[in-house]
Amino acid sequence: MTSLDLSIGFISKEIDSCDFSNVNKPIVVGISGPQGSGKSYLANHLTAALQKSYPHLNIIHFSMDDLYLTKKDQDEVTKASIESENKLLQGRGLPGTHDLPLALQIFHALINNYSVSPWKSVEIPFYDKTAYHGLGDRADKSQWQIIDTPADVIIFEGWFNGFVPLGREQVDATYFTSEVGGVLQKSRYYHIQEINDNLQPYTKLWSFFDKFIVLCTNSIDNVYTWRLQQEKELIKQKGSGMTDEQVEKFVDRYMPMYILYYEHLCSNGLDHCSNLKISIDLNRNVVETRQC
Repeated sequence: MTSLDLSIGFISKEIDSCDFSNVNKPIVVGISGPQGSGKSYLANHLTAALQKSYPHLNIIHFSMDDLYLTKKDQDEVTKASIESENKLLQGRGLPGTHDLPLALQIFHALINNYSVSPWKSVEIPFYDKTAYHGLGDRADKSQWQIIDTPADVIIFEGWFNGFVPLGREQVDATYFTSEVGGVLQKSRYYHIQEINDNLQPYTKLWSFFDKFIVLCTNSIDNVYTWRLQQEKELIKQKGSGMTDEQVEKFVDRYMPMYILYYEHLCSNGLDHCSNLKISIDLNRNVVETRQC
């Protein structure tokens, strides 16, 4: 079976057991997986499949990427990170580059007002990654997703969904026992700690999840291969893109997050909700599944 087949079965079982006429909140599904693992493909096709199977329900999907800071606000983060020499925050992507107040506002509106009448529309932003020559910016409101009826099922995907911050001793142990000059120690210790601190408020978003799907790869280094594949496809379509060396440096910026949090997530999932862990190989084929 594919990761999509497994996910459809996992979520359909929950939908089938739910009497939506007598509940006061939607089913919230979190999806997590490394860049290039097929996470966005899974989220998009899972949404489409469930919409087809349950046409009487309002099933919506959005992404952590939709919640990036505006370019103006990200420029402020970048300016501060240049002054502190924290390259991890110089550009969008990592914890600290999202509009968390807006994210929480959206989730609270979708969840807390589920059974409130009349329903007040919820606006979900769209982030245009092509704006400003690839620096990106939040798109005009005319391109936002408008939820004009209560959402019965919410599918929310993101590459570090479910990552939880480590205690100071865990950060110390991971950082100082890592390879000297390796991808983790390319960043200064206090820069890593800043990212760890930035991650804490994101756990409020994970707390909304009722179901959680995690794509677990047998080697996190697969991300380099997957991202290279994506870039070569982009070059084929648009005629230009990053070199292999540039792609490697691009992935290096994200790799500390995977080293710190990904293995723990794949081993344990999230404690408060039902987890489906799908293990995939370099070719994104399913090799093992586990529910907990």
